[in-house]
Amino acid sequence: MSIFSVDITSCSTLKLNNMIRKNFLLIMSIAFMITSCNQIDKPTNSNITSISDAEMEKELRQIVMKVWEDANNSNIPELKSAHLHSPKFSKFGPRIAKRQDVEQTNESETEHFLSILEANLVIEDLKIDIFDKIGIATFYNNYSFIKNDDRVQGKGRVTLAFLRTEEGWKIIHEHSSPFKE
Repeated sequence: MSIFSVDITSCSTLKLNNMIRKNFLLIMSIAFMITSCNQIDKPTNSNITSISDAEMEKELRQIVMKVWEDANNSNIPELKSAHLHSPKFSKFGPRIAKRQDVEQTNESETEHFLSILEANLVIEDLKIDIFDKIGIATFYNNYSFIKNDDRVQGKGRVTLAFLRTEEGWKIIHEHSSPFKE
């Protein structure tokens, strides 16, 4: 046997062990990726209890009705607290055409609701859709009120987008516009 001779059986064993190691690493990598992907779908906020969509719909329906009651009663602190105080909040209409942030919205709503009398805002055809921690409320708003001694009345379309937080449902986006039949 020369100094350069190689034992063929030990080479085959070494190649087999490397192949087993590579397959093991590949399987472990795939298992890790699958586990990581599953973690993304889990709620990040463990304090929010898990309830059915039907229960969340009922809960959100009550919140929408309360917001409209607060608007009818010009309850400014409650109207402000219904909004998510975040730079991600936005609103379009009805009194200001440009997009508003939460501060502009609170200022506009305070000015408006403190300047009207005999508010009668009626929700018609309320529809609630739940998408995990997001709720969308759409409805028609039949309204009448007195502003500057003039009776104002009409009908509008409203969309309110809510986020379910630890503090409850908060409005993250509002859109309202006139409805002409």
